[in-house]
Parts: sequence; structure tokens; C-alpha cells
Amino acid sequence: MTDFKLTKDPLVASIIERANDRANNGMVTYGDTMKDATKRTTHWIDDIQEELWDAIVYLEKLKDLIKNDPDL
Repeated sequence: MTDFKLTKDPLVASIIERANDRANNGMVTYGDTMKDATKRTTHWIDDIQEELWDAIVYLEKLKDLIKNDPDL
């Protein structure tokens, strides 16, 4: 494993903290790390597609909010 280096950038630090929390929660929920997780390649692709579809929906919601209130 690579040595972890802290950043002085608060935005990056926040992202790292959230990623760390998410990873720890995932290990509790699924009993595995991502490194040790095993699935068929097509299942990984399905998971990615579902995540991206969610992201598209979130972006569309934000576009709608901005269209209705340009000051957002």
C-alpha cells in the first residue's frame, strides 16, 4: 500500500474524508474491501452504469433548479 499524504487543500481533504468514511461503511455492510471484492466483470459494469444513471438524474435535477432560479 502507498503511504498516504495529507493535503493542505480543504476541498480535497473533505473528499478524502468522505471516501474514507464510505469505504469503511462499505466494509461493514459488505464484509469486504473493494480490493478483495469479487464479481463478474459484467456485474462491475452494471454497477458503474447504475451509478452513472443516478448522476445523470442528479445533474438533470440541478439543471431544472437553475433554470427555475438562475441565482442558484
